[in-house]
Amino acid sequence: MRGITREEFLARQEAARRASAARGLAALLVVGRAFYDRPGNLAYLTNHFPPFPTAVVSGRMRGLGHAALLLPTEGPPVLVADGPAVRRDLVAVEAVEVSSDLPWALAGAVQARGLATARIGLAGADILPLVLFQETAAALPAVTWEPAEEIVGGLRQVKSPAEQALLREAAAVATAGLAAATLRVVPGATEREVCAAGTAAALLAGADFVRYLRVHSGPWATWGSRWPQATDRALGPGDVVTLDIIGARQGYQFDVLRTTVVGAPSPEQRRLLEAGLRATAAAVEAARPGVAAERLLAVAHEVIAADGFGEYARPFAGHAIGLETVEEPYLVPGVSTPLAPGMALCVEPGIAVPGLGGVCVEQEILVTEGSPEIITHAPIRLW
Repeated sequence: MRGITREEFLARQEAARRASAARGLAALLVVGRAFYDRPGNLAYLTNHFPPFPTAVVSGRMRGLGHAALLLPTEGPPVLVADGPAVRRDLVAVEAVEVSSDLPWALAGAVQARGLATARIGLAGADILPLVLFQETAAALPAVTWEPAEEIVGGLRQVKSPAEQALLREAAAVATAGLAAATLRVVPGATEREVCAAGTAAALLAGADFVRYLRVHSGPWATWGSRWPQATDRALGPGDVVTLDIIGARQGYQFDVLRTTVVGAPSPEQRRLLEAGLRATAAAVEAARPGVAAERLLAVAHEVIAADGFGEYARPFAGHAIGLETVEEPYLVPGVSTPLAPGMALCVEPGIAVPGLGGVCVEQEILVTEGSPEIITHAPIRLW
């Protein structure tokens, strides 16, 4: 990955190794899924992004779209990949084994390293299909498997300077996509045309991919649904329009949402839109070191309630972002994780009023020692 050195990847592996040893584990098995999906833990330690789509488990094809790193606390790691399309010039692991039968290959790697009776932590239990885990465990009956999500997840929460630089680049790509999409928000244009313009601009600006540019208008603008991302619906004067672009640049994700209106908003729409904008600004300003993640939602809700829309505030103010679109911590009630310098957050409180419309202005920020750094430079007042 451009911008992150091999030495940084090796330092991450060593940190994960130390954390595993402190837990009394003999090794850590780190699972990743397709590059556009959930590659985070694996990519963080190895710089490998599984290139194949996740696919049905059938016959000897058992694990396409997945890969795993076996990281012993002592001895060299091994990357087990689902096919030969491994960029060995980029991957920060010397030993790479390729197989379309992931359980068989993983079992062989564990046995070859004398870990067949060991305690092994599993990072990725939420993305490893049950059938693949069952087959791996059956081939290694004496292994004790323990959940270990927090080992790599904890390391990923604070971004290094190199990661922060890549996140800034990714946010700039989102800005380019939104700028092109916004220009197409005119009476008579279809959601699909707006989506196509923004997606093309983001790709030309350097996106690895655009997972989607959600363009929802009129009565559908407040739903928050992700499918379909855009339809043939023609925009009309006064329509509220949601523009939500998600993708990646150099492996690091962008996720930026804007709300606009076709033409001039009504006075009540304007009051709603301005309330949403103030809520985001207040939540961003609250993102200081030591502040609990859930506090950002509480601050946003205080603003929304003061503007008279309290009953319509959504119970979600965002999430962290990095190698995956949605990372920890979530900005929701009950998440007391203290913010720390280097965390990257998508701050997106929202309001949805039936019959009137909705608003969400999402800002990507980096937590710093002082005021947060807003890395999203797309205009925020599109009305």
